[in-house]
Amino acid sequence: MWEDIWTKDKILFLIERFIYIKTKERKNSDTGKVHRTKELIFPRFHQLRAVEKVMNDVILNHSSCNYLIEHSAGSGKTETISWLAHILSTVHDADNNNVFDTVLVITDRIVVDRQLQEAIMGMEHKSGQVKVMDDKCDSNDLAIALRGNTKIIVTTIHKFYYILDNKLLTNLKDKTFAVLIDEAHSSTEGTFMQSVTTVLTNDDSEEEKTEEDKMREEIKKSGKQPNVSMIAFTATPKPDTIQLFGTLNAEGKKESFDLYSMKQAIEEEYILNVLDNYVTWKTYCHINKAIEDDPELKTIAAKRKMARFIDLHTTNIAQKVEIIVEHFRANVAHLLGGSAKAMVVTSSIQAAVEYKQAFVKYIHDHGYTDIKALVAFSGKVKIKGVEYSEYGMNQIKEEELRYEFDRSCYQVLIVANKYQTGFDQPKLVAMYVDKKLKGVAAVQTLSRLNRIYPPYDKTTFVLDFKNDYEDIKKAFAPYYKDTILFETISPSDIRDLDRELDTYDFLDVDDIDEFNSYLYQAKRSARDKERMWNLLDVAVKKVERKSETDQEAIVKTIRRFLKGYCFLIQATAYENLELHRRYNFLSYLIKEINVGGGGNNFDIADKITVSEFRQEQTGEYKKPEIEAQAEVKIKKPKPASVEEEQKKRLSQIIDEVNALYDKKYGTDFATKSAMQIRDLLLQNPEFKERLTKSAKNNSLDDFKFTYDDCIQDALVEGYDQNADFYTLLLNNEDVRARIASVFMSEIYRILRGEDR
Repeated sequence: MWEDIWTKDKILFLIERFIYIKTKERKNSDTGKVHRTKELIFPRFHQLRAVEKVMNDVILNHSSCNYLIEHSAGSGKTETISWLAHILSTVHDADNNNVFDTVLVITDRIVVDRQLQEAIMGMEHKSGQVKVMDDKCDSNDLAIALRGNTKIIVTTIHKFYYILDNKLLTNLKDKTFAVLIDEAHSSTEGTFMQSVTTVLTNDDSEEEKTEEDKMREEIKKSGKQPNVSMIAFTATPKPDTIQLFGTLNAEGKKESFDLYSMKQAIEEEYILNVLDNYVTWKTYCHINKAIEDDPELKTIAAKRKMARFIDLHTTNIAQKVEIIVEHFRANVAHLLGGSAKAMVVTSSIQAAVEYKQAFVKYIHDHGYTDIKALVAFSGKVKIKGVEYSEYGMNQIKEEELRYEFDRSCYQVLIVANKYQTGFDQPKLVAMYVDKKLKGVAAVQTLSRLNRIYPPYDKTTFVLDFKNDYEDIKKAFAPYYKDTILFETISPSDIRDLDRELDTYDFLDVDDIDEFNSYLYQAKRSARDKERMWNLLDVAVKKVERKSETDQEAIVKTIRRFLKGYCFLIQATAYENLELHRRYNFLSYLIKEINVGGGGNNFDIADKITVSEFRQEQTGEYKKPEIEAQAEVKIKKPKPASVEEEQKKRLSQIIDEVNALYDKKYGTDFATKSAMQIRDLLLQNPEFKERLTKSAKNNSLDDFKFTYDDCIQDALVEGYDQNADFYTLLLNNEDVRARIASVFMSEIYRILRGEDR
């Protein structure tokens, strides 16, 4: 490495294009005073290597290639993007011609990231050469900049969609573009990415085109464009990101063009291993039936509602807040010279609101003055008739929240689907997770902790109420070293979905063709639009005549077809006009199909109560060995298979959920053993005869007396089957009553002949 760096040409190159004095304006979050400091910025080796590799390749290949830069979270990606943007804006080929007319830096956030904006603007450049599309700019401003001579444009991906939708821009196909994509794992999905390539290749030619010409052009514009080179940056490339931007290796598999792995960044102490101190907890509780009736409910829907009811239960959240606050005060607050902070990751906006209220109450009740929390979420939520918003709860404007959280008076940030990616706060030391995390979301969320904070020797803590540690390790495995794609989507996968849709007999080829003929007309009259809606309505009515199960399968299969086909034409420019017509028709149709929630529209809160909450630590993990899993594959779109959802009595569903949440009610303890009792009662002739007479001549309440007597005898009869369990039931009347009641209503109905 030193032989490469310490050469005359390389040193001159570094001085000219990389090394610069960065003026930082840092506002003291407590005093409000602005401090200006000057810092000499020098690239790290992986940053220099990535920029040089892309620069040298575009000099040879111009805009013919796409590139994927896989650099670990916290490894200086913002600076790398900034250096590359400025270099590509002036790079010349061997004939001394500009390779790119304009460099675009695109982010998936609604507002351009302030850190990225400052980094690009902070590097030396001529006046007017850099334009940032901030929150004061709209899609018209972006269209003007693209038409003009602006060398670097920083914008959000959403503005391209509006340019395309409103036909604000044409005739860019003669310009060349380098498009640098920040957080490519989330910026490159579906129609947003298509809108970028379509806008940058628009042609204002007045040549008359047939419907088929327009369709072929549409397909062509979805894939790699000859005048557009895309450079995608991410720490966690999804399989489809690798397919779109990756480079073929010697084995014919796609991989990153440049890699700076999480493992290398940790070893070089540039970031921290966030799994080094990981503690898992589990919530235990007991669900009780609160009503006399025992209604039949859809099992999956009921269990989901019960789980949410448990998650949002006041006692549950209060117990977790106690654990969080006391853990923070004892183990975290004193770190980083007393400036350490924490994030609480919740499962929903309502959960974030409930957590914030519980924090305020607990802190007030204990008289603590050394801990204070903010909450972060988008939009509003109504809880028990009261509307809550981020601003209403914090009394801080959204754009000022990051700055306010940096102040010493705030220690904890409670989030709901916000600040879990792209949030750079090096004082974050601890994370308290009360949300299921999977795959990329797990890596991105936990990586908020990985920033170092010199001169302090920072140590991280994760306390997780919801996830299994092994599952979290598996989520990190594909991104620990390199990531290679070994399986992708093929045209046959999409044709399989198309054939599956045909089996439901709701699509008419003539209607699809007629719909597309209107769709590609330059101008459509009101009558044309009405006819298009009528054609869609015919298909909608056919779907509505299907069973609810078939309707759900149709909707799921359509969505998989749309997503799979959209990706296929982006990745391969696969041309099949018949499939494209179907794609157009289905993309409109899916918006019109509304599958009813039949059987799911019930409230669980009035049917159950929850008691005996307790939180128990289940594991503590230090310095893990992460086994890298390099190869990933794209999940192939398969036809949806929706089985009719099973219905069960509320009492049975409660028992099954208790098997998960109540330690005393393990699966063997509750469900299996209760079923043993039921079988004993129904299969033993003596018990069955006694119970049948009682059931046919008594109400359920009176039947209970005979039932309890038979239960006692059945426990003695079945003692040998489960001695420990039956001993407990014989000696513990409360537990015996709970288990015995599980199947009492079912047995009563069976013996009366009501549940055949």
